[in-house]
Formats: sequence, structure tokens, C-alpha cells
Amino acid sequence: MSPDSPQATELKKELDKLIASAASEDFSILDNIYHDNMQIYLLDANNTLHRMDKLGFKQHVIESTKTAQAPQIWSKYHLVEADKHNGHIIISRKVNLTGEQQLVTLSIDFIFEDDRWQITREVIFVSDDK
Repeated sequence: MSPDSPQATELKKELDKLIASAASEDFSILDNIYHDNMQIYLLDANNTLHRMDKLGFKQHVIESTKTAQAPQIWSKYHLVEADKHNGHIIISRKVNLTGEQQLVTLSIDFIFEDDRWQITREVIFVSDDK
């Protein structure tokens, strides 16, 4: 995989679209970008590990976004790399889902399947943004 590949540029655009869609509460993108066998590992600010599948994480995203104090689209990309079949992004985002600003760092694995990029795994670390 390469950060300079055309696929890496395409992959970043897909994640930007997902972030913007969630911030505007348009969740129609979730079924398309989340792989049917997607796995999520979320380590919250209390050091509790939560595991979710596609259905569970879709519900989590929808509920969290609807109760968010303010939509957040701020992000910092640390790594975007891809080839024709696989992609990987490491990104940090600031979110305010609970009334307190938090920093969320995500490691996201993608696969290009069925003519589109799909998320197969996310590892999410949540910390208080102080």
C-alpha cells in the first residue's frame, strides 16, 4: 500500500464523505461503506473495551450523533494508504457526544469489494480532550 497512490486519494474522499454525512445526520451511507463482516473495537475513556458488528455500530453511530452536543467534522489524518484492494487510515477526530469534548483516534481498515471501498475493521481509542 502507498500513501501516494490514486486509491489513497479516493479512500480519503470516501472517509470525508462519511464524516460529512454523519455530521448532517444522513446515515444512508452506512450500509454502503460498512462491510457486512465489519468488526469494531472501541476502547472508551474509562478503558472499557466494546466490540460491535455492523448492525451494532450503525445503531451506535446513529444514537450518538443524534444526542451529540454539536456536529463535529474536525479531523486530522495521520496516515492514508491504499492499493487496488486494501486501504488503511489512521485519523483523529474531536467529538462532543456527551457534553464533554473528546479526542477519538481511529485505525480503519478498508477493502475494495463490489466496486466500492468498505470498512472491514475499526479500532477506536477515546480520550478526554484536555
